[in-house]
Amino acid sequence: MKTLNTIQRAVRVKLLLGAMIASIAFAAAGNAAPAFSGKFVLPEEVRWNHAVLPAGEYSIYMTAFGAPAVVQSMSSGKLYFTASPVLADGATGPARLNITVRGRERRVRSLGLPEINRTLIFDPLSKPEREELARSEKTESVPVVTAAK
Repeated sequence: MKTLNTIQRAVRVKLLLGAMIASIAFAAAGNAAPAFSGKFVLPEEVRWNHAVLPAGEYSIYMTAFGAPAVVQSMSSGKLYFTASPVLADGATGPARLNITVRGRERRVRSLGLPEINRTLIFDPLSKPEREELARSEKTESVPVVTAAK
């Protein structure tokens, strides 16, 4: 049976390794030119994967189109990290966040990027959600102003 001291030491080592890996990843990401960057304004609170973003102005960037996005609040400076998106072909109109509305909850589902003819899906709809959405048409779009390349 492991002693409490041994377990605590193992936890410390794991935390230290995790911190080192994260710092290396952030340093590499900081030096890479983003594949995508833009700004948007959320008029209401939304859920984006596990994060809850309050209404406000945000910037977003991705180091690669299949990589998680980094979303930063312009007012607080707080960073939010998304899950890695699924890439899908096709997007029309201006760049935008696609949000579903269910009761009082708003969820970011995807980011449409017509300039690269792709949609980045962060939170795929389940079959029952797709059916409900088809009946109710409760979606919102938030324009994303993309950075010039």
